[in-house]
Amino acid sequence: MRVAGIVAVVSVLSASTLLAQAPEWIVYVDRAERFTINFPGQPTISERMYEPQRGPMQPARVYTVQDGPRRYMVTVVNFAGANVNDVPHAVAWEAWNYRKRGGEITYDSFANVDRINGHQLHITNADKTVTIVGIYLHARRLYILEARVPPNTPGALHFQQSLQILDEQGKRIRYNVDENGDRSTRANTTDAY
Repeated sequence: MRVAGIVAVVSVLSASTLLAQAPEWIVYVDRAERFTINFPGQPTISERMYEPQRGPMQPARVYTVQDGPRRYMVTVVNFAGANVNDVPHAVAWEAWNYRKRGGEITYDSFANVDRINGHQLHITNADKTVTIVGIYLHARRLYILEARVPPNTPGALHFQQSLQILDEQGKRIRYNVDENGDRSTRANTTDAY
């Protein structure tokens, strides 16, 4: 009985120590690129050019948080200046780019966030880290979420699931679907940033 009590106290203290060492997750909002996401700290932002499957290079903004061996990135490609025919296949193109990097693909499927269509991949890399990718396209912006983490890192899924895409007023976009499963109207949401 006494040993069980000691084990319980040690377990609580160990859990408290781990929580105290965990980074503080923040809700990051970028109204210019119209999204919000949870990061384990303030991201570093860089600009680059993105090579699409068709058409000229496009401007992209990359948001990165390096948390020890864990890296969380959001890349937003702005297709505002692209030909309308060069945009629709951007999700499939980016998923193909991740597949060709190598590693064991353990999940490769359609995904959505607030009924905005996309794709998700889970890849086990040669160094045993895991890459979890979410790719979504809305209003001529491509959102690429990448978490590269040690196995069983709970924050990677939290990061992926926290994405919200915003409208020009900073309100969360969520769609209703009709009886055929097609996106129909925009749902009323109270979330605004």
